[in-house]
Amino acid sequence: MSKLIDMHFHLDFYPNHSQIYSDINKWCQHTLCVTNQPEIFEACMDLYPVTKYVQFGLGYNPRCVNDVPFNKNAFLRNLKRAKYIGEVGLDFSSKFYKNKEKQIEIFDFICEKSVNKIMSVHCKKAEETLYEILNHHKNSKVVLHWYSGDEFWIEKFLELDVYFSVNANMVNSDKGMKIIKRIPIESLLIESDGPFTKIDGKKYTFDKLNRVYGLLGDLLNMSLEKINSQIAENFIRLVGK
Repeated sequence: MSKLIDMHFHLDFYPNHSQIYSDINKWCQHTLCVTNQPEIFEACMDLYPVTKYVQFGLGYNPRCVNDVPFNKNAFLRNLKRAKYIGEVGLDFSSKFYKNKEKQIEIFDFICEKSVNKIMSVHCKKAEETLYEILNHHKNSKVVLHWYSGDEFWIEKFLELDVYFSVNANMVNSDKGMKIIKRIPIESLLIESDGPFTKIDGKKYTFDKLNRVYGLLGDLLNMSLEKINSQIAENFIRLVGK
């Protein structure tokens, strides 16, 4: 495998999602299109065929907890259709903390039902609880998306053989760079988190994925060819677990 890989992309947040779906396939970029609710996953799967290069994640973003109830039936209904789970996780930042227990209940349920599936996981100020849930259910195919927490927990998550997907915003921030350098290269994957990141001061678009690779390669003093090969090797290892 030598094509570029994007482990976290929000296709449905782009107005021209139909054109982007077509172009991603033409560009042969392996892309995980995460969703924020089971119903959105269902709509995406009904609208767009899964291809070699475009997969959809069955998700419930913890940041939806204040406004959109988790539809357990919709999640279970679509579970067999989903090779990937995401975006899911926990967010204990101030805006979402009041529904902390509800988040825990939902994420625990998702982890229990998704043990053998690849998961793109959001974690904000919830490292200990998230670690405990993943460890309890023995979820073995976890990718922590845009991790920004305490470096102590990087080591703990690595004990669970977790991967970390990193993006351009991380590479361009002091904290992000410090976190990336603490993660073994064998545990790194690349994401765009489009459209919520920027490349060269502009909103991320799918055709800039090579720039994310280049920025990470520059940070780690690796050639584009070498970082491409390493990320592909890591992804193949994750899929084969």
